[in-house]
Amino acid sequence: MLSPTARRRLIGGAIVVFWLVMMGVLVHREFGGRTIIARRTGKVVLPHPGETWLGVLIGGQRVGTAHLVTQPEDRSGLAGFMQRLDLRLRARVLDAPVELRLAGTMWRAVTAPRASFEFRVNSARHEVQVEGTVVDGLLEGVVRSAGESVPVSLQVGRLLGGSDDLFALLPSPLFAPGEEASFPGFDPLTLRPATARARCLRLETLTLDGTPVATRVVEVTVGKATITAWLDGDGGVVQAQAPFGVTLRRFSRADAIATRVVTEPPELLTTFNVTPTGVRPRRDASRMVVRVSGVNAREVPADDTQKAGEDDKVVVSVSPGPLAAPPVPDSGSQPEVARFLACDALVQCDDPRIRTLAAVIVRLERDPWARALLIEDWVNRNIQKRTVLSLPSAVDVLASREGDCGEHTVLFTALARAAGVPTRMAAGLVWSEEEQAFAYHAWPEVFVGRWVWTDPTLGQPIADATHLKLATGGVGDWQGVAVFLGRIRLEVLEVE
Repeated sequence: MLSPTARRRLIGGAIVVFWLVMMGVLVHREFGGRTIIARRTGKVVLPHPGETWLGVLIGGQRVGTAHLVTQPEDRSGLAGFMQRLDLRLRARVLDAPVELRLAGTMWRAVTAPRASFEFRVNSARHEVQVEGTVVDGLLEGVVRSAGESVPVSLQVGRLLGGSDDLFALLPSPLFAPGEEASFPGFDPLTLRPATARARCLRLETLTLDGTPVATRVVEVTVGKATITAWLDGDGGVVQAQAPFGVTLRRFSRADAIATRVVTEPPELLTTFNVTPTGVRPRRDASRMVVRVSGVNAREVPADDTQKAGEDDKVVVSVSPGPLAAPPVPDSGSQPEVARFLACDALVQCDDPRIRTLAAVIVRLERDPWARALLIEDWVNRNIQKRTVLSLPSAVDVLASREGDCGEHTVLFTALARAAGVPTRMAAGLVWSEEEQAFAYHAWPEVFVGRWVWTDPTLGQPIADATHLKLATGGVGDWQGVAVFLGRIRLEVLEVE
C-alpha cells in the first residue's frame, strides 16, 4: 500500500505542462515575427525586427515570462530571419516549487522552403533537446535526452512560399475578418507533421498600459489545440488565450523584468481539477457512470472499457482482461494495432538500454499479458513517485528513475513495445481521494486481444473505473485533452 504522501504525488503535471509548453511554441512559431508574402501583389516584406515580452498568467496570476526576439539573418547566401524564444514558468505542484524553461530558435528563409530550429525543455535534472532542418518539405532532426540521440526524418510539407501559406496572410491587410488560411508544418517538440489553421475573427481595440491598440483577433488551431491571439499591425502578440485558463499578455521590458520572479507562485494542478457533482467516487471502483457537460460528450473516446451511453452519459467498466487467445498483430492484418509497436522520438523502444531491460523483466515469458504485468510491476516499484515538470522521454526516465504519471506511462510504453506488446498512451482524468476531485492523468493501454487499461503509476495491473479517458495514442496525441481543459463538467451517477 502506498503512503498518503506518495499517493498525493501520483497525479502528475505532464499533461498540463505539455500544453503550457506547446502554447509557447505556437506563439513563437506562428506569431513571433512575420514574413508576409502577399498572394495578390507578389511582394515580400521582411518581419519587423524587435522583441516582445509576454507575461504567462493562469487564473489571473503570473506564473512566468516569455521573451520573443525577431531579427534578420542571412544563412548560406539566403535572406531570412531568426526568431528566438525563452519561456520560463514557475509554479507549485502539490505544494512543491517547480520551474520549467523552454528555449530555442527557429530560422526561416524568406523566399525558399528552408528552415532550421533547435529547442530544449528542461526542469531540474531533466532536459529534452530537439534540433533539425527542413529543406523542400523534408525534415531531418534529432531528439536528445539522457545522453541518447534519436534521429528523425519525415515529410512535413512546405513551410514558406506558396499560395496557401499562412505567412501569405498574417498580418497582411488581406487577412480580413472571416478569411481563413492553413499551412502544413510540424510540431517541433515531438517532430510530427501538423497542419495549422488560422481564421480572422474580428477587429478589436485593446487597451495596453493605458494606450488603445488596434488588433486583429485570430484563432489558430493545430490538431485539437486552439489559441486565440490579438495581433497588432506588425503581427506582434498583444494577448493570447487558451481555452483552459492560460493567458499570454504583452508587458513592457521594464515591467517584465521587474516582475519576472514570482515570490508566491500559484498551485498549478489544482487549477485544472474537475470537482464532480452527484455520487462520490471511490478508488478501486469496478464501474462508474458519469454525465458529461460543458463539452460535446461525443468527443469522449470509446473502446472496450469506456462506452458512450444515452443523454451524454459515459460508462467506464474495469476490463475483464485479455482474450483467451489474443491474435498476434501484424502490419497486414491489424495495421492500427501493429503501429503501436513502433518507436518514436520520446518512446525510444529500440534503445539498447530499453531493449535490454525489457528482456530482463519479461525473462522467458511468452504470453503478452503476462509480459505486460511484469513490466507494470517493475515500473511501479522502480520509478520514484515525484512530480516532474517536463516532457517525458523514456530514456530520461530510465536514467533518473523518477517521475509522475507521464514518466511512468512513457517508460512503460517503451518497455512494453520493446517486449512485443502493442501499447498506446491514454490521457484523461482519474479520481483523487486527496483532492476530492478528478485530476488530469496519463496511463498506458496494452493490446492483448482487446485494449486493456493498466496503471503503473497507481500500481493497478488493470486500471480502476475512476479513470475517464479523453485522448489516446502517443505523447503528441495528448493535445486531445485541450478540448476539455477548463471546460468539462462531470456528474457521477453511479459507482460500483
